[in-house]
Amino acid sequence: MKLIDVIHSYIVLRQSLGMRSTTAERTLRQFGRWLGDIRIEEVQRQEVLDFLRGSGQLSATWRVKYRLLSGLYRYAISRGHVNDIPLPLTLPKFPPQQTPYVYSTGELRRLLAATSCLHACNSRQQAPMFRTLLLLLCCVVACEWARLSH
Repeated sequence: MKLIDVIHSYIVLRQSLGMRSTTAERTLRQFGRWLGDIRIEEVQRQEVLDFLRGSGQLSATWRVKYRLLSGLYRYAISRGHVNDIPLPLTLPKFPPQQTPYVYSTGELRRLLAATSCLHACNSRQQAPMFRTLLLLLCCVVACEWARLSH
């Protein structure tokens, strides 16, 4: 069976189960375009690795692609379209997550003041919207901090 047909039927199944995700659908279709008009059993492990790697540095996107392709291939195996999964057997070592940065009170005040400088041709609400979002985030963080410290 053609890879693109398996991808299409898998997406339809996911949608029928309420698993609607434009990112998942876009990524799976991108995989089909990446490999072109081939049968699913012709997909080579190196081609899958190249798709997973992409053009940038190793990131969380790799994990998302891996998870989606794993689901696709489990579906394909359950339907008898393939006998094995051409995904890597070992996962790469990912770089450590960045340490969160905690803004000082002065930095937060400057950020809030800077929102008044925002101007967009199509929206006069951009500056107040960003100010509101920053204030909301500050409140959420303050509430969480208070909850954790008690």
